[in-house]
Amino acid sequence: MRTISKTYYTIGSLAKLTSTTVRTLDFYDHKGLLKPSGYNEQGHRTYTDEDLFRLQQILALKYLDLSLDEIGKYLEQGGKDYRTSLDMQYELLLQKQQHIQRVMATIERVRAIVKDNDTIDPQLIMLMINAIQQEGEMKQWLFDRLPDEFVESIFVSGASLEHEIMIVFNDLLVMSKQGLQPEHPLVQERGLSLKLILDRLLAQPLEELGMSETGKILMEMEFPSNFQPDFINYLLEVFGHLIIGSKGGEGE
Repeated sequence: MRTISKTYYTIGSLAKLTSTTVRTLDFYDHKGLLKPSGYNEQGHRTYTDEDLFRLQQILALKYLDLSLDEIGKYLEQGGKDYRTSLDMQYELLLQKQQHIQRVMATIERVRAIVKDNDTIDPQLIMLMINAIQQEGEMKQWLFDRLPDEFVESIFVSGASLEHEIMIVFNDLLVMSKQGLQPEHPLVQERGLSLKLILDRLLAQPLEELGMSETGKILMEMEFPSNFQPDFINYLLEVFGHLIIGSKGGEGE
């Protein structure tokens, strides 16, 4: 444990030094988080550099959105070791940074979709957010089925590819809610766009996979539960018309 020099502060000087308020320090005292080390001849509370370090811990943990009860437990579990505490604070801040980056990436992708669409379905937003949160699982799912080099290439350019997929999904969602049948020319046009993207992703035309395997792929995609059965069935019907039409064309 690294020792800390002894300098004494009044509650007023400590508040001024740390840009906090006496009222805040009173509150931490009342909660048992930051008790004064002693009292001067006038009976005023005094604090040391060790208390200053403890206050720094409290403020850092409060910034990390920990409750006061959680902060108290953290301080009880070993908050006196300066180096260990800094290491733990760093790890917690790193986790918060990564969380913020994921949230920012989600918002950035949603902004890109909205920019290119006049109508955005809220269920699509749920789908995209869920897909981003499950990106690690999705990547492993692809690694289990496709060559490693191909999967890595997808994730290098993943933002633009996901952008394409989400735009087509959004259009198909809107069309399905408008009551357009799967065989409608507009639906078939957007369905073909989605099919070509999936062909690229799977490195194999859906015609070769067949409807059964295509259905499995759609079932393994992370759809929100409130529209999963209806929308998957809708997509299957769309792909069914495309695949049957393609095979019919080949036989002519």
